[in-house]
Amino acid sequence: MVYRNSIVGRLIPLLLLTSLLALTGCGNNYSKQLQDEYSKVEKNLATLEGLLYSRQLTNAKIVDIYAKKLAQIKPDFRPIAESMADDSTERGVLYTGLVKRLKKVNREPENKQQFQQAHQSLVSIDIAADPVVFNDALLDLINTMAELSDGQLQTVSIPKDSQMANVRGETVTPGSYLVGNPSYGEYRQNSSGSSMWQWYGQYAFFSRLMGGGLYNQSPIYYNDWNRRPRHSYYNDYGRNSYGSTSDRNQTRQRNNTMRDKGYTPAKPKKQYGSVKGRQRVSTYAQQKSTQSSHFSKKYGSSNSGARHADKTTNKRSSSYFSGNKSSSNKSQPVARRSSSFFGSSSARNSSRSYSGSRSFGGK
Repeated sequence: MVYRNSIVGRLIPLLLLTSLLALTGCGNNYSKQLQDEYSKVEKNLATLEGLLYSRQLTNAKIVDIYAKKLAQIKPDFRPIAESMADDSTERGVLYTGLVKRLKKVNREPENKQQFQQAHQSLVSIDIAADPVVFNDALLDLINTMAELSDGQLQTVSIPKDSQMANVRGETVTPGSYLVGNPSYGEYRQNSSGSSMWQWYGQYAFFSRLMGGGLYNQSPIYYNDWNRRPRHSYYNDYGRNSYGSTSDRNQTRQRNNTMRDKGYTPAKPKKQYGSVKGRQRVSTYAQQKSTQSSHFSKKYGSSNSGARHADKTTNKRSSSYFSGNKSSSNKSQPVARRSSSFFGSSSARNSSRSYSGSRSFGGK
């Protein structure tokens, strides 16, 4: 009996050590897998930064042109025009927002659930870093300046019969294409519990516009604003890429609150942005569906414990990150425009070096 107990006594620590090593090995696999994906997204962001710095995106060039013209048409609008021009560069909130989100990704997941959350964040950032998709995201800046120009600058990718979508009564809601985008402001609850839009920093300019009655200065309430269909790239296509998980959850909660009060949120537009951009977003969506089964098989689909938590979460294989991004040196058509997507020079000819090891957003 003593002999048997001594064997058991020696086996228990061995079994515990074996189990610990197995769990550690699983965690290392999660970390290694995620690190590979993280590095690829980091490189894609570096490529996008190079394109923005060398001004090779067509819509970034248009933003520059519109900003200069808007400042000439309305000198009082120069500060906001210059801010929007800056936002189409590698210093702008759209790009630096992606960099900040990448830095927040958990690179040391300890279980399957944490891995999935980090994996999905990387997928979202990678889509947003696609030059074709990012080029379309700049449409909101272009159309904002067109709106402020009183018709002297043309909107892009918006049907002429839809111009009233961003107007209340006979007055324009300034900054309407940017409303809802967390890069420019946020909804805050007032004392009555209603969510009202508040602009950040220099974009508070929109709340101060007078214009002799041309611009609507009444508050933008979520329930009122979001039950009417509007043209906005962020709201129609970009929320899943340029908004964080927290942003999307808050929008989902607000929409549920709207429904509880008898309001129906407007459905997103389906034909906004460039043809190439819509095709790219559609391709990503299809890959999400077809690759989820591969992800489940590789990491298991049971729901026992933290290592197998939340099997309803959308899953994507790491193969998503390799081989499905088009070369950024190809000419990409932009909807309703004859110019090529990129300028004539390549990002590789830029005066700056963009290696995977350089830090982002340090300018």
